[in-house]
Amino acid sequence: MTNRITTRRVAAMTAAAAAAALSLAACTGHKKDATQTAARVDGAEITVHQINYRLQRERGLRPEQQDAASRKILEQLIDEQLIVERAEKVKMDQQPGAQQALDAARREVLARAYVEQAAQAVPSASEAAVHNYYDSNDALFAHRRVYTLKEYLAKVPQDQQPALRAMIEGGKSPAEVEAWFKSQNVPFRPQETTQPAERIPLNSLKALANVQDGHALIAAQGEQVHVTFVTSSVQAPVSYDNAKPAIGQFLIVEARRKATEGNMSALRSVAKVTYAAPYESLAASASNFSLKDVEAASQAEAASGTRVELPSAPSSGVQVSLPTVTQSPGVRVTLPSASSVRVSLPSEPASRVEVRLPPQTSGDSAKK
Repeated sequence: MTNRITTRRVAAMTAAAAAAALSLAACTGHKKDATQTAARVDGAEITVHQINYRLQRERGLRPEQQDAASRKILEQLIDEQLIVERAEKVKMDQQPGAQQALDAARREVLARAYVEQAAQAVPSASEAAVHNYYDSNDALFAHRRVYTLKEYLAKVPQDQQPALRAMIEGGKSPAEVEAWFKSQNVPFRPQETTQPAERIPLNSLKALANVQDGHALIAAQGEQVHVTFVTSSVQAPVSYDNAKPAIGQFLIVEARRKATEGNMSALRSVAKVTYAAPYESLAASASNFSLKDVEAASQAEAASGTRVELPSAPSSGVQVSLPTVTQSPGVRVTLPSASSVRVSLPSEPASRVEVRLPPQTSGDSAKK
């Protein structure tokens, strides 16, 4: 469960941008329903909608705390409005730095809103998909263990690694391996931890699940060596019913991540992007990035229902489709050869994600 979409920096920037946008909106003086007005600052309205928006961003807020939190937020909005008015009077909003910040805030808010809206159309994982994930990861669930580990991080010359590997495979103890490090003047750092299965990276867990107590596995990259002994372990299985909510959440996050990547890849694949010096070296890697991501996604279809296709038939443009359960038209982002872009969003949840890319023509190849 450790694999989660984690974009904290973007989320923080977007939250700050949204706050700035709300503050600016309060000073525009647009007429609103009087019943939605929470306060007026020199004629500018602060609305209940602004308060509620910020309340939604308060994590862990209990119902009995909402009234006090609303009042605190209103006071914060009033203070912000006073600061904004003062900044406008001294024409701070016309300074280059402020204009750049406002433009960046607008771009970030719109981009984030579009991505989130498209991701929300991705459906929850089916019962079959959740069952399949549970059965395919028995080390996390049915055969889950809590491991006590003795690990060594060492720098071992490559010509000495076969001897170390032979010791590990021969069942040598941690004390014997540590003595070998010292005899070979190999720098190493030991550490002992107790970790449940879900705290161990999934790729490592699949290998560790086959290691019996008292034995170890070794991994090397160049001269960097990682030796992991399972000094002891305790069986702690998780039933399907208990695991189901977490698995469902994980699968929908993965499906949304893949839908977002596929959408971005499709947009990049048809956009004409030119790089000015000194960024010209990025052009090759950027053009490969979009198609590489789509191809990788097509080879790693998840049980969550996300599917990426690269059809051979000609197409007029790139289509990102999120069809509904009833097979009615879903989300379709069409980028034809013309400059227009049309986006339609369904009201019902989608049952799968399809990213369709047209075959490259000689003209397309020149653009990329």
